[in-house]
Amino acid sequence: MDEKLTIREAGERRLVAEIAGILATPSMLVDGFGHDAAFVDLRQKDNELLVLNTDRSGLNAAYSLGLAGPECVGDFGVSHAISDIVVSGGTPRAVTVALLLPPDTTLGFVRDVMRGAAEAARRYGAEIVAGDTKQNPKFALVATALGTVPRDKRICRSGARPGDALVVTGFLGSMLLGLIALKRALPIGLRARRIVEKAIIEQRPPFTLGCAIAEAGIPHAGTDISDGLPGAIHALCGASACGAFVDEQRIPLHPDLNELILASGLSPLQLSTAGGDWQFLYAVPAAHLPAMYQLAASQDAKVSVIGGITEREEIAVRHSDGAWHQLERLEHDSFADDGNGAGHFSRTGAATARRGVSLEGRHYEALWRELF
Repeated sequence: MDEKLTIREAGERRLVAEIAGILATPSMLVDGFGHDAAFVDLRQKDNELLVLNTDRSGLNAAYSLGLAGPECVGDFGVSHAISDIVVSGGTPRAVTVALLLPPDTTLGFVRDVMRGAAEAARRYGAEIVAGDTKQNPKFALVATALGTVPRDKRICRSGARPGDALVVTGFLGSMLLGLIALKRALPIGLRARRIVEKAIIEQRPPFTLGCAIAEAGIPHAGTDISDGLPGAIHALCGASACGAFVDEQRIPLHPDLNELILASGLSPLQLSTAGGDWQFLYAVPAAHLPAMYQLAASQDAKVSVIGGITEREEIAVRHSDGAWHQLERLEHDSFADDGNGAGHFSRTGAATARRGVSLEGRHYEALWRELF
């Protein structure tokens, strides 16, 4: 076997041949692989738009911690790119993958990464149609996802309106709790361990639920929460020229992780700031909430109203102690490395221990009563 043969020894031509051999030729790919460009037959309808997204990822936490093999690296890279397509209302169709590889990378590692990427693409109804390989000091995977969306079903960040509810899918904070538990060697039960390890390994968007929400035309606006809840709220409100109010106690944390939450010493807001759970945030008109709850229940999925949209361009959060403060924009920033190698997840606790400017809560308490 040549699993341990490095790509320096194998050369780029064999590397590309190996990758092409892993991928089945999708029916939409005219003339197959091996050309300067991919010819993709999307057969768009008159009212459809192309929707595209490109994301870069590296060696994810699951692989670095030894919880999963290289397949999870490819899965994460494709899932990362697909997430933005789905929350925008699109149907994923095709994916391209570029691999940036150190020369001592083994062929076995590359094969497994691409197997994970191909399996992930198929899970979302898409196919890998093209890509590239280049030498680089550090490993990276750059995935571009291509999809289609009906013009009248597209979901932007800019559509939120005063009176909308802020709705979160799934649970937040599980991935960060897993990292904390492993790093601190906290005591953890078998069920809780399964939950947090799955959150670390399967960093995937709520694909089926997101597609159904878009098809039903439920939200006015939406964005994914890959870089943390506060950042997502600020992004949505900034694009929509509006404000919001959020109740920290309504941030959905997994009920089977209560002991681990207490042991972490972090609040729901702190746990939601790290991101990594790949859920979606929507602005939903109140009249559409029953339909959203019904749709989620039909898929055994969870959606939670955590707040609402306001005309006043201010973002307020009611903390667990009842105090109202401005919600600080704390999020993952690829260019914010402090030079000491501290990652975003390790900085989350200290960063969110700060509170924003204190606010008078009577205005927002009245809005809560109107919303609920």
